[in-house]
Amino acid sequence: MRTRRPKTHPLTPRRSALALTALVLLTAGCAAEDAQQRDAREEVQMHVRALAALVLLTAGCAAEDAQQRDAREEVERHVRSLPQYAVDKVQCTDAAKVGFSPRETNEFTCAVGLVEGGCDWFAVLVERDRRRVTVRLAEEDAGCTLGFGD
Repeated sequence: MRTRRPKTHPLTPRRSALALTALVLLTAGCAAEDAQQRDAREEVQMHVRALAALVLLTAGCAAEDAQQRDAREEVERHVRSLPQYAVDKVQCTDAAKVGFSPRETNEFTCAVGLVEGGCDWFAVLVERDRRRVTVRLAEEDAGCTLGFGD
């Protein structure tokens, strides 16, 4: 059996004012929600918190992985003697992953903060067979946000 989608009404100034008034009264304690409304609100809040935690976890908002840390430290060593860079403002893309499992990664991009503002991007190339790491300036004034999985 097919269920119908709830009918929505267009937002009007009057409907907005009524909704805002109800929210203010509820928040101020001047109106009460019944037990069913309270239970529904608490359940929704619980799901929203769980979803937010899951989003942060899957977005990689955890600590940097070991390869990412190594790349960051290489770039910090590289720019330490260059006065235009803020050594404490280095962030790098994380290691490649399949699912949640990190994979050996040979290339990283790191954004390095400039003392006068903005960021330059550096490329970090890892040649494991030669035991060599190369750091080079990839792009000047590229922005401070690494938009592809930092």
